[in-house]
Amino acid sequence: MKRNLLVTILLGLIVCNLQAANSAYVTEIIDYRPAPGQHINRLFPPADKSDSHENAVAWAATQLVGKTNGLVGLGAFGGYIIVGFDHSIVNVAEEYDFKVYGNAFANGAEPGIVMVCQDLNGNGVPDNDEPWYELAGSDYQLSSTIKNYEITYTRPNPDLQKSHIQWTDNQGGSGQVTHISFASQSTMYPLWIADNTLTFRGTKLASNAVQNGSNFTLPALSWGYADNQPNNSTNDKTSFNIDWAVDASGNPVQLTHIDFIKIYTAMVQEAGWLGETSTEIAGVEDLHPNASLPTVIHSQENKQMYIQNPFNETLIVKANENCEMILYTISGNLIGKYMITPGENTITTSQLPTGNYIVHIINTKQNHIYKLIKH
Repeated sequence: MKRNLLVTILLGLIVCNLQAANSAYVTEIIDYRPAPGQHINRLFPPADKSDSHENAVAWAATQLVGKTNGLVGLGAFGGYIIVGFDHSIVNVAEEYDFKVYGNAFANGAEPGIVMVCQDLNGNGVPDNDEPWYELAGSDYQLSSTIKNYEITYTRPNPDLQKSHIQWTDNQGGSGQVTHISFASQSTMYPLWIADNTLTFRGTKLASNAVQNGSNFTLPALSWGYADNQPNNSTNDKTSFNIDWAVDASGNPVQLTHIDFIKIYTAMVQEAGWLGETSTEIAGVEDLHPNASLPTVIHSQENKQMYIQNPFNETLIVKANENCEMILYTISGNLIGKYMITPGENTITTSQLPTGNYIVHIINTKQNHIYKLIKH
């Protein structure tokens, strides 16, 4: 078995320990953008909270901030919510890191995919140049799972007529989100969204609905999805490990912590009178809110790699096996790729301005992403 490359970043700043005051639960709704669905503008949010993005986000906060017994619906495929915390969620070795609560029950699973992001520049929001990583669940590698799926919903014209919502996708498919009879709202298209089309991208899971006459069951997937198993299930069914993170190419990524969580409906499916499959979220809990980020280490002794941090005119990297190092600006622009060989490696950085940088270390098994500082 090949060894994992253990990267120790020598920080010039002390990484502070998380304090007991950390909340285990969501403290902020970063964004709420559901796809059309039978409960949108009716329950999620109620009609009087569907008139603006600000009101929709504020309503979602009343449901999820500080608790796990609220409820927010995401609509059909791609509809999402992004939540934040008052601290970084630490990747604790060999433990589940956080739990997502939904309203699933036996044979009533509406799986949502979970993604995570680090606040690399510390500004409190997930910027466009800060990558999102999917937590690869049980069905990630199945041939029936479609990566880079894209769906576009179109606002009815005229709207407000209880019309079905039409969609097309990048697989040549088309269909509709049916406005079922008991859905009393005038439209399922989010009222606060001005655009006449809504496009979502992500990983699409195969349908799980099983029909028996007029009845439908929605059996759960094995693990790794939100709103997939009852909340009282064991952690291996309802909780998530940051070690499952993969990049856009499916490569494992090692993250010491995460700051934002995104959840989106992962199926394009209708189940008769049940309507569209729509992930619902009741809350998110950090399972170890008082865990500490990795302690600063000032010696590379007994470590497999040393990266000088902070650095100045040169960047010193010591390793005991071959790997690739990719250096980016904090905004994600590529600076250079470097082959690191066993021993001491010196990289000239005099041309770089002072500031923050991102380093991506790639070995034969895993990826490691960290932030460096040039003085």
